[in-house]
Amino acid sequence: MKRARLLLALLVCLAAPLASLAQSIYVAAMRGQVAAGNVMSGLYSINLANGAATFIAPLRTSDGRAVAITGLGVEPTTRVFYGITSTLSPTSPQSLVTLDPHNGNVTVIGHLELAGTDMVFDHAGRLLIWLPDTRQAGVVDVKSGHVTRLGHAGPPDAFGGLAVDAEGQVYVTPSGAYGTLDRIQADGTIVQGPQLKGAPYPGAITAMTFTPSGLLLAINSNVGSPAAAKLVTINTASGIIAEIGSLPEDSDAITYAAPVHEIGDILATMSGRTLALFALIAGLILAVTGMLVVTWIRRR
Repeated sequence: MKRARLLLALLVCLAAPLASLAQSIYVAAMRGQVAAGNVMSGLYSINLANGAATFIAPLRTSDGRAVAITGLGVEPTTRVFYGITSTLSPTSPQSLVTLDPHNGNVTVIGHLELAGTDMVFDHAGRLLIWLPDTRQAGVVDVKSGHVTRLGHAGPPDAFGGLAVDAEGQVYVTPSGAYGTLDRIQADGTIVQGPQLKGAPYPGAITAMTFTPSGLLLAINSNVGSPAAAKLVTINTASGIIAEIGSLPEDSDAITYAAPVHEIGDILATMSGRTLALFALIAGLILAVTGMLVVTWIRRR
């Protein structure tokens, strides 16, 4: 009985990392020039341990045309994947779309009144996008594509990533990889934050997302053609950027989604430390199970 209780306790310990630490990170990349015939817009899953990307599917409309996604987000209630397309997308530029993360199928909702560089759903369920032309956040009507500006307009920029933490605080990177990590208040007022430092590339932070553990992930691009990209973390208090690994060229959007349930995908998204803990607990479970089996055989 004691050994059975020990086995049960170990199983609970094993389930905890799987339930709480498995993280699904998705990146959208537009590979190739938009005017070329070899355009390859793709969706990838990301291994947080080293930034390795696994190709899932091309991002295509129902008639097979490539779509360039510049912002990704998951509606928290319905778990539907939404995206905003780039102004340079070969199909439906500057549009609001939904997409299937399993096969990459894209459905166009409608044209966006204003162009955005990243998007995120806040805790109230509002779809926010960053408007670089006026340095403002905007609220998008997911049915019509109408955009309502928040706050006062500022000097234009070309990029900007958006993310919302567990407390509902909205963060933005409006001034490139060596700019600042700012906060956006409910009325749209931008409060300047810490200076960003340590980015692998001096170009831009094109997209951001938080994991449930509070890790702020971002895409750091060199803004080339094609653009090299790195998966990085940003310390929200100090602004220090740390590299995780390289991403596919022209990666331009990133989002966290609900934990996956397939064991292979779960293991692929765990950090090295979590994998070590998982292996230790699994080994203990196997050892205890073996002891129970031997005891049962001997008693027969």
